[in-house]
Amino acid sequence: MFELLAPVFAVAGGLLAGVPIVLHMLRRTPAVRMPFSVVRFLSPTLPKTTKRSTIEHWPLMLLRMLAVALIALAFARPFQRLAIDKEAATGSADRIAILVDASASMRRDGLREAVAAEFRKVADELDANDTLSVSAYSESMRKLITAEAWKSTNPGNRQALIERAIESWEPDWMATRTATALLETADEVSRETAKSDSVNERRVILITDFQEGSSLDELRSGKWPDSVKLDLRIIQPQQPGNAGLSLVEDNRTGKIRVRVTNSGDAVMTKYVLQTFDAKGEPVGTPLTAEVGGGQRRTFSMPDAVQGQPQIIGVELLGEPHVFDNVVDLPIDERGVIHVAHAGSTDANNAKAMRYFLQRALDGNETDPIEMTDLLGADGVAVPAAPGVRLVFVTELIPESLATSLENVLKQDGVVVLALKSIEMAESVRKLLPPESTFSEADVKDYAMLGQIDFSSPLFATFADARFSDFSSIRFKHYRKLTLDEKQADALRVLARFDSGSPAVLEYTHPLGGRIVVLTTGWHPDDSQWALSTRFPPMIQRLVQMANPRHRGHQLLEVGHRINPAELAGNVAWTLTRPDGTQFAPDPVTAAADSITDVPANEAESTSVVKSVVLDEPGRWTLSSENTDGPQSVSLLVTVAASESRTEPLPAGQLQALGMSPDIAIVRDAAQLSNDPALAAQLDAAELESRQKFWRWLLLAGLGCLALEGIISYAIEKRQQPELA
Repeated sequence: MFELLAPVFAVAGGLLAGVPIVLHMLRRTPAVRMPFSVVRFLSPTLPKTTKRSTIEHWPLMLLRMLAVALIALAFARPFQRLAIDKEAATGSADRIAILVDASASMRRDGLREAVAAEFRKVADELDANDTLSVSAYSESMRKLITAEAWKSTNPGNRQALIERAIESWEPDWMATRTATALLETADEVSRETAKSDSVNERRVILITDFQEGSSLDELRSGKWPDSVKLDLRIIQPQQPGNAGLSLVEDNRTGKIRVRVTNSGDAVMTKYVLQTFDAKGEPVGTPLTAEVGGGQRRTFSMPDAVQGQPQIIGVELLGEPHVFDNVVDLPIDERGVIHVAHAGSTDANNAKAMRYFLQRALDGNETDPIEMTDLLGADGVAVPAAPGVRLVFVTELIPESLATSLENVLKQDGVVVLALKSIEMAESVRKLLPPESTFSEADVKDYAMLGQIDFSSPLFATFADARFSDFSSIRFKHYRKLTLDEKQADALRVLARFDSGSPAVLEYTHPLGGRIVVLTTGWHPDDSQWALSTRFPPMIQRLVQMANPRHRGHQLLEVGHRINPAELAGNVAWTLTRPDGTQFAPDPVTAAADSITDVPANEAESTSVVKSVVLDEPGRWTLSSENTDGPQSVSLLVTVAASESRTEPLPAGQLQALGMSPDIAIVRDAAQLSNDPALAAQLDAAELESRQKFWRWLLLAGLGCLALEGIISYAIEKRQQPELA
């Protein structure tokens, strides 16, 4: 039984098929005109018309009626609703490639469940001989199931492959490059099956939210294989609309402003902008932002108020889709540097280490430094404030204070331990390297520094030959420190006494941060260190190590590729991700997909990182060491603005880009689930596109017209009189 996909054309064709009958029944002039020379000069008179009650040429009229009917039926696109076993009928199967969107906009609520449902729906439609592959894409593609893995898996176990693919699919933070992924997948399917006669249909199934920010322009210029069909399945989140944040730099003032972009299908127009501090706690008064659907507005954030925590970011509140609702702001580095000291509180005692420390810090001319005491005169310990990143410990401290110093280390701070005595070393044992032992050294007369690592950040300032002589500094007492060789990766001896015993040690604590251990004090009872010209620069260097100076910031989008060595000034660098993890070129600890463009002749060396992809939003920090001290650059990375434009594209967008309706079939998964009639209509369209009866009907109609022309010409020739 045949059905019609567009029956209106069949009705119109039936009406038009009657036109030839009407034309044949109209009044007509005599069919034959005979010229006579004798009446040449007579005035012509109009011939009398007669109403014909008979049809003279039945075959000619029937051919015309049949041509109109066949062409109209072709436009009606008939199809036969049959369930045919492809394998039994043709001995062939389908090659299907699923391409699922994994860009940032797919992080909206409800899309993961919709993707899983479409995966399972496609799996239910597959036959045993069909070949399936699954890929996820955003700015690049990654395979979830390869065609080879599908073929080599027993048909009974293939559902497990589908479930694993669903579990492994995870949206990233990248922009959407739909056209690139489509063309690459279609070309792969076409080339893979080009020489195979057993493939019945080649199809790419695209599962996506089809949002406004999708990049589709390449489809206009790209070549889509005619043998491959596209099945577009549009999924929708639980709630429509989206508002996102991005950063804009004012070229006139240099200030960073926040831009709110609202999608065209947004149901909300009023939001709240809230600044927050390093702990994520709200700071200051929230700002109301009213942005209409399809519009964007830029807002200036209020400056920090004296006494309140430093503002490091802005969050958009009142918006359901949170993937693009937070941006980081540049950190103002012009504030006071806070340093803490645990030891003597008498700043005028010339025999205590605090006396010399205070004067070395007061000599800083570039940044104001404020030092606070963590031990009161009565011995009561006070935990270090949250903004403190450098702590000097010069006296015996209670266990509670040693525990609180771990918070400084968690912030990548620096704790300097000047071991004044064995008793003091015992009080800070939990901060020292494990399994280390110490004892009082037996010093005859005095000791000197015999070996210094000038490549270390602490002593790099003295690397020049004019400043590298430390022989004038004499040490009366020091503590002999014995280290566990198993901790070699976390330990670095920066200076040794002439006896070979460590004098200055740097220890990378498991919690983060660094501990600098001096096995002697700088007060006069232990050494002449504080009286030398090397002491103030060393203290300033410790301040710089704990509070690296920022050399500005850059506003970038996720997916941007940077050259760390170039940004750092071709010196050693460390890149810190937003989650706090670090990697450096030596050794390389970044993921393999973050290391690119490594020359082939240097493949054996993993110390070359030419470029790095910023693959998540947040504050990336590029730190480096140079002659001016530790420095860092803030890379403020935001989600691509195109991902915030989440209103769905019109269903006819693919046709507007030049794809034929026979090649591209569009399905709206949300509408299909709620409208069985629409689902049946799309199934009918797919059946009709496979059967293509309209082609034969159109050819038959054109054949009737051609035959009608031949018969008409023959009748006309036969009715002409023979000339003598």
